[in-house]
Amino acid sequence: MKINEDKLMNIRDLQAFTQLSQSLHFNQTAEAIHTSPSTLSRMIQRLESEFDQTLFERDNRSVKLTPAGQRFQRFAQVVLNEWQVLKNDFDAEQQTLHGELTIYCTVTAAHLYLPQLIEKFRQLHPLVEIKLETGNVAVAYQKVESGDVDFAFAVANNKIADKFIFHHLHHIPFKVIAPKQSTQFSQFLSLDKGRKAKIEWHKLPFVMPEVGPAQKRVKEWLEKMNLKPEIYAQVSGHEAIVSMTALGCGISAVPEPVLELSPARDRVQILPVPFAPRPFDLGMLSLRRRMEVPLMAAFWQLVRSSVVE
Repeated sequence: MKINEDKLMNIRDLQAFTQLSQSLHFNQTAEAIHTSPSTLSRMIQRLESEFDQTLFERDNRSVKLTPAGQRFQRFAQVVLNEWQVLKNDFDAEQQTLHGELTIYCTVTAAHLYLPQLIEKFRQLHPLVEIKLETGNVAVAYQKVESGDVDFAFAVANNKIADKFIFHHLHHIPFKVIAPKQSTQFSQFLSLDKGRKAKIEWHKLPFVMPEVGPAQKRVKEWLEKMNLKPEIYAQVSGHEAIVSMTALGCGISAVPEPVLELSPARDRVQILPVPFAPRPFDLGMLSLRRRMEVPLMAAFWQLVRSSVVE
């Protein structure tokens, strides 16, 4: 059976009828709904034809609702109200963020800095899936630039390329540490509490970060200390550096939060230094052009509202 769509009632017809039932004036109603009086007449005639009822009495001077029109007015209002509620619900669902975000960070950042951000974001956008990837902070910029991840905890460079956006979150100091256990170089660490510490820095082996901003800061510190130490090993990952130091491989410099969370923290000691290596400015990194994506922009807005430490 072929359906004549021209004769089917639709929401626009109901809206026109409701407007006319209130104004009781064809020309005013036609102007209000941005159509012509003749088109309005056809819309009303379509409703009357579908229900086989006269909805308006009209003559040259007046327009008024018939009893059937009054009953239809109540029906139309209920339908339009329900339609508006449903439309609002659907619009809200379309505005609800869906999708997936990938965040790159060190194990330490995953423990200390990420939980609060994720908890707040999930409260605001529960349908978004968040995936974490952990690794060395040294490759954070490459991860973001390549598109492997959406966001990364990264250390601020002296000059950050315009394609990136960076928001500072935490100030991360460094600590210079040595093993507590007796080692071949313990004799060069005079740390008795009863007298002033005397450390023969140039005789101490060093466990160095393999790459990245930590390596740069440690090298700067060694130059300022006028030291060219024996490098026992170059290690990827601050957590591993603490462990190797605890095992007696050498001394090292690590970010303070890494030391606090390390299971080896009780087996190392913090050395007194004339000055510490330059601290990290840790923050969130992403690509500027990707802020056009609503999901990305929503997470970035939350990052920017976070308390800076």
